[in-house]
Amino acid sequence: MKISLEVSGELLSGLDGFIDQRDKPPNGRLSREAALVTIVEDWLMGQGFISLPGDEDRTITALEAAQVPKG
Repeated sequence: MKISLEVSGELLSGLDGFIDQRDKPPNGRLSREAALVTIVEDWLMGQGFISLPGDEDRTITALEAAQVPKG
């Protein structure tokens, strides 16, 4: 599925900074599309909405992980 979106100058500048920071051999330069996918995947994993690589059977949302057990 393809999604089209328009971003502000500030977001575009931040996206380009993200790409610049990762532009190191041997990986090559990310496209803006690939950078956005990387950012969204990382956020979704961090929030527990998708599994971490190698841990496909377990997802815990950030809110669940932050709950302190009552005792």
